[in-house]
Amino acid sequence: MQGDFLSNFSSFWHTILAVWPVLILIVALALAANFVLRHLSGLVAARTSSIFLQPLRRGGQVSVVVVTVVVIMGVLGVNLGDIWTLLATMLAMIAIGFVAVWSVLSNVSCTMVILMSRTFEVGDEIEFTDPAGVRGKVVNLNFVYTTLQDQDGRLIQVPNNMFFQKIIKRRLDGQGAMSLAEQLERKPDAPVKKQEG
Repeated sequence: MQGDFLSNFSSFWHTILAVWPVLILIVALALAANFVLRHLSGLVAARTSSIFLQPLRRGGQVSVVVVTVVVIMGVLGVNLGDIWTLLATMLAMIAIGFVAVWSVLSNVSCTMVILMSRTFEVGDEIEFTDPAGVRGKVVNLNFVYTTLQDQDGRLIQVPNNMFFQKIIKRRLDGQGAMSLAEQLERKPDAPVKKQEG
């Protein structure tokens, strides 16, 4: 039994010695990918809140680690058939889940674009040209809806993906810019206070 262990260990050690330059290259590429992701997230951080950035960074890091481990295992000769089957099954389940919540994901992704491109901000007045008559002051912006308050004081909730399907007119509030963090952390019923900047 001890002889089998030593034989297997010796065989494994010879495999590592034979492929160590490839392993070093794989690890270097993984570190470079992690650096690039960190740099890109730093560029995005200037325009978004850490609330959005943290999950993106974590997802990128986990993806780099998983791909690196799988590639290293393949180079070392580990049979990856079962692992690939497991990963493919998990990805299929995630894809089915995405289809099931497509509307919500559409609104969330549109929210990200609205926040990064500053299509409008809390306090601005916007009006849809179609359907006519949907108009109001933006009083709240969350992941799914933008809440408008019309002239009669009624609240209108507009799904965020509508801003990319319809033409809107925007009138700036004129009280200065409200930071992204303030827009996201603002309570729905809080008065709109903008700061100069």
